[in-house]
Amino acid sequence: MSNQQSRRRRRALQVFGLVAIAVLFAAALWIDMTTQLWQQAVILAGIAAGLLTFLLTALFFEQWMARSAHKRWLPVTHLALTDLLHALSDEERSEFSRGQIVARSIKDAGDHDSVLVAIHNERRAITHALARWAGFLAASADVQELMDHIAELALLLDEARDAVLEAEKAPTSSPAQEAMRAAIASADASIQSAVDSIEATLGAVTRHRATAHRATALQP
Repeated sequence: MSNQQSRRRRRALQVFGLVAIAVLFAAALWIDMTTQLWQQAVILAGIAAGLLTFLLTALFFEQWMARSAHKRWLPVTHLALTDLLHALSDEERSEFSRGQIVARSIKDAGDHDSVLVAIHNERRAITHALARWAGFLAASADVQELMDHIAELALLLDEARDAVLEAEKAPTSSPAQEAMRAAIASADASIQSAVDSIEATLGAVTRHRATAHRATALQP
């Protein structure tokens, strides 16, 4: 599911929740004005009030708090995403100052030993970057889909490593060699996709920061 589809789904759920709350609130008012139900069934009235409070909190208040925290920590979010981007990028071929990012490629490593070293280095770089920022990003930023993508990349790297080891044990086996190439290609594609996702998220964070700065500057 793309980010746009995810946002549309959340928006649809919010609209549905708002309509449901409005209907429940109108029904509660109608019952209160036309009957003596709430006065006669105090426990039921308390349950209804608790249900409305829960819906308001779950659908709106918690999301408002999460958005406020997300905006407050945008500079740190930018730093965390940039660190993740460096972990996935080819430092020699990329020009970060010009915004030209080239994802690392495992298939360019060479022989089996070199590929295994490249996989190990990539896995270690991802693990270290996630160890630094996973807790913060999970708590303070709306990047769950990106985090899941990077975690999936780590699994693909493990699969590629296993495929290389199998191919190394059976150098004359065509299926083993083909499986190795497919696993490496899948890992490379996931690295490129993760880099693209991080760049897109960084662009969104930059736009949010610019909007926040303009809003602050307009305040008296």
